[in-house]
Amino acid sequence: MKEIKLDLKQIFEKEKQPFFRAEYEIDPADLGVPADIGEVKEPIKVDVYIVKNPQGEGYKVIYNIKGNIDLTCSRCLEVFSKDLSGEHTVIAQRGYNEREHLRESDLNTVSLEGDTLNLTELVREQIILDVPYKPLCHPECGGIKTEENKGTVAGPFAQLEKLLKGRK
Repeated sequence: MKEIKLDLKQIFEKEKQPFFRAEYEIDPADLGVPADIGEVKEPIKVDVYIVKNPQGEGYKVIYNIKGNIDLTCSRCLEVFSKDLSGEHTVIAQRGYNEREHLRESDLNTVSLEGDTLNLTELVREQIILDVPYKPLCHPECGGIKTEENKGTVAGPFAQLEKLLKGRK
């Protein structure tokens, strides 16, 4: 699995850049999205913009995801495609996981591995967060389409239905 890791110390201190902007493509196999969540078939495009946080430690990371994930509708079991496009913002800093109590600001904070931001992991987590617990192909989904829904019984119980109708 090939991950995109950005060395922020090198980008901002050694290269003396005021900001960093780049575009990446992450291969579905490199994302490692669990199969029970959905399937990413096409590469995910990520546009990332990073600035050093002027209010203290860390970096402000703004990233746009462009791509789709195939999900299974929890009502009708049909496979459909969900658009993952959207802009997300997090603060990346060292050692925030060492706190004893979770604060509201921690919900938009990611921990750096030294001075390295793992962009692939960040995108993977965002995709997992964007997938609904019970995905629906559309809000008015009627559920599984069977002969039963149309008023007639099909399959092994069709003969039983005929026998029951004959008794009436």
